[in-house]
Amino acid sequence: MNKILYLMVMLSFSSYAADDKGIRFSQGSWSEILSEAKKQNKLIFVDIYTTWCGPCKTMATKVFTDPKVGEKFNESFINYKIDAEQGEGINLAKNYAITAYPTYLFVNENGELVYRALGAMPAERFITEADKALATGKGYKSSTELEKDFKDGRRDADFLYEYMKRNNLNGGENATLLDEYLKVIPTSQYKTEKVLALIAENIGTVESKAFTILRDALDRYLNMTTSQQKYVLNGISKAKRNTFKKAVDSRDKALLETLIDAVRATSYSEAGFEAEEKQFRLEYAKITRDGNNFKKIAIKEAAKLMAKTSEDLVAETQLKIMNFREGAKAKNIDESTPQFKMILDNLTDNAQKTTSFQLNEYAWGYVQMINTPKDLEEALQWSERAMELIESPANLDTYALLLSKLGRKKEAIKAEKRAIKLAQKEGGDTKDLQQTLKDIKRN
Repeated sequence: MNKILYLMVMLSFSSYAADDKGIRFSQGSWSEILSEAKKQNKLIFVDIYTTWCGPCKTMATKVFTDPKVGEKFNESFINYKIDAEQGEGINLAKNYAITAYPTYLFVNENGELVYRALGAMPAERFITEADKALATGKGYKSSTELEKDFKDGRRDADFLYEYMKRNNLNGGENATLLDEYLKVIPTSQYKTEKVLALIAENIGTVESKAFTILRDALDRYLNMTTSQQKYVLNGISKAKRNTFKKAVDSRDKALLETLIDAVRATSYSEAGFEAEEKQFRLEYAKITRDGNNFKKIAIKEAAKLMAKTSEDLVAETQLKIMNFREGAKAKNIDESTPQFKMILDNLTDNAQKTTSFQLNEYAWGYVQMINTPKDLEEALQWSERAMELIESPANLDTYALLLSKLGRKKEAIKAEKRAIKLAQKEGGDTKDLQQTLKDIKRN
């Protein structure tokens, strides 16, 4: 019996590979893999893949089977591979915040992520990643220990930097740690690429010290390196998104106004500010179902769109095409390339398409939030103009629902049927449109 049990245990950790000289992957449950790592005092290498991932297949057939790769990984790690969309792989992908495939995790016996790498790569680089993981593992301090040090008051720059990197590795939030870090380093370091990159990755809201640093950095923007410029712009953009999300989640209109102030302070032109302000206010009103504020924005912006003649829209499109051609010429982009032709095709009737989309967006907001007949009649005019410019299933659907809210049932049914017919002609999904038609008929 003991012999049989031994064989069963050995089978549960049997290894497989396309080539015996490549990586030998152990089989078993995740808890068994962790237990084996503890017994052997090794890190676990985890290949998280999906069946549809081309780079995953390339790594499995071209790199994992390489004898040098096999020698390194078989000696240094407990090797494990798991489908992110099957069984335990679903939870592992969630717990380790997997967003791309293939992702390679190097995990200790307690399940803590020590090192992460991703993407297809040649064997030499893959071995280098393994060496980095091993080096990180030697000086590894558990997240629990780092958290305890922080709670006990440790605030030196090296510690805070390490703590932030660890949190990033595990998908944690670092805004508070970042501001603590910025307090203890010399202000002269705020300009360095290292600190700007750290800010861009970990910034919280526009109310943070980190945002103030990025805002002030715009004054010397033209004197920065390309990388520094990228980090500044990415950080500012991320802080705005974080602030908007927080304002929406808490229904905090005061925070929204703080965000708008930050938008003004970081905009290069009045036109740029107005466009960004409008978008934030509009999205806030839509998400929070603030009909009154949505209406204020919609009336003002729709009036501008309705005032545009067909000639105006043609001229706008032609200007965009001309600017694109000039820009492409300045960059020596060949007009015969597929990319050039694709962009040019997308610019055809661009102003008409954009205006139609925007008018439909405002009209759709009225479908969702406004019930006053007078207001709905005005939205109906926007919807009609949107369809006049571009007739699409989405535009027809909005038009039908406005008619329905106004009690014009027969016209609404006719419009919704047109939307379904057009969607079928375009090869689109008509399930939602069919349901809307049923709802209109029932009401």
